[in-house]
Amino acid sequence: MNWVTQWQKVVFSDEKKFNLDGPDGYSYYYHDLRKEERIFSQRQHGGGSVMIWGAISSKGVVDLRILKGRQNSKKYLEILKTAKIRIFDVVRDNQWIFQQDNASIHSAKLVKDWFEEQEITCLEWPALSPDVNIIENVWGYLSRKVYINNRQFSSREELINAIEKEWNDIPLSYIETLYKSLPNRIFQIINNNGGCTKY
Repeated sequence: MNWVTQWQKVVFSDEKKFNLDGPDGYSYYYHDLRKEERIFSQRQHGGGSVMIWGAISSKGVVDLRILKGRQNSKKYLEILKTAKIRIFDVVRDNQWIFQQDNASIHSAKLVKDWFEEQEITCLEWPALSPDVNIIENVWGYLSRKVYINNRQFSSREELINAIEKEWNDIPLSYIETLYKSLPNRIFQIINNNGGCTKY
């Protein structure tokens, strides 16, 4: 909670699934009762999906990767190896801190050993704490842009193109606002005895 400038050094990362028919959990929409209700495709499993990995920094979006097939610690390590170069290009500081959740592929010995070899500090992360991870807010922002006007997609390529375009258009000012909110997020979690926050 006492961190101010330290948060600026943290690179937040996470994976997210996007469906062709809309974001996960998407069931309802609001419409003008004076207008005819729109009908949306309800294909099995959302019509197909795209899994992505992304990372953000206080200087803006860092990296976005389209994931293929079932992920494991070896595949994750390959992402990290190439992302490290891009992170340095954006952050321009060797003293950055990496945040990831406690998914099994993130906490594998292979991955931990690589972080140690590279002398990259990993932020200790509490379980079940998405309201602290500001990249969750970025996923929400990205979903609203990708699926604007209840948009659906006919192919994975079309969806990937939309995700990449909107990712690169995320305003730095929006990300800066999220970083500034971090001390207050921590305060609210402490104040709520580890319970949910407004974030």
